[in-house]
Amino acid sequence: MNAVFCIMIAAAFGYAAIGGNLDAVTHAAVQAGGDALQTVLGLLGGFMLFGGVMKLLEEAGTVRALVRWLKRPLRWVFGSQAGEDALGATALNLSANMLGMGNAATPMGLRAARLLQPAGQIAASAPLCMLLVINATSVQLYPSSVIAMRYAAGSAAPETIVLPTLVASTSATAVGMAVCWLCERKRRQ
Repeated sequence: MNAVFCIMIAAAFGYAAIGGNLDAVTHAAVQAGGDALQTVLGLLGGFMLFGGVMKLLEEAGTVRALVRWLKRPLRWVFGSQAGEDALGATALNLSANMLGMGNAATPMGLRAARLLQPAGQIAASAPLCMLLVINATSVQLYPSSVIAMRYAAGSAAPETIVLPTLVASTSATAVGMAVCWLCERKRRQ
């Protein structure tokens, strides 16, 4: 893939040189670099803020309470195949995702995936497929990453997406879970 990008960049510079627009390309490249740096700095502030809020919620016991609250519904979703450790890792993964902290969710998601897949089984198990569907659609109670991006981009009201995001992500998760259950039911017949 790197070779493809190098060829595209070389072709663009070659075309600009032939057309006499090399100065415009250089100016645009420098401008884009400055814009990227400004966006990263804006996002960094938002991520630091929401990371701090997440840490405060964790210290206050809110995350543990969310994990305890999620274990019972997860037992129903993943069935008896999922052990207690798998449910705990899954609950932590989903809690972090629900709070919009996708990067913090990844390690627990990987652990949950290992625990939901029976040893030696090559094909994905039904609980593992369900975990992937739920993670892909991920109900967002508070999409902190997207709010931080909207804030960095200069949005006048970056938090106005909370309700539409909640409705869309909940709908996507419900449909995904239904399809997963139907596929598993059909496979068993």
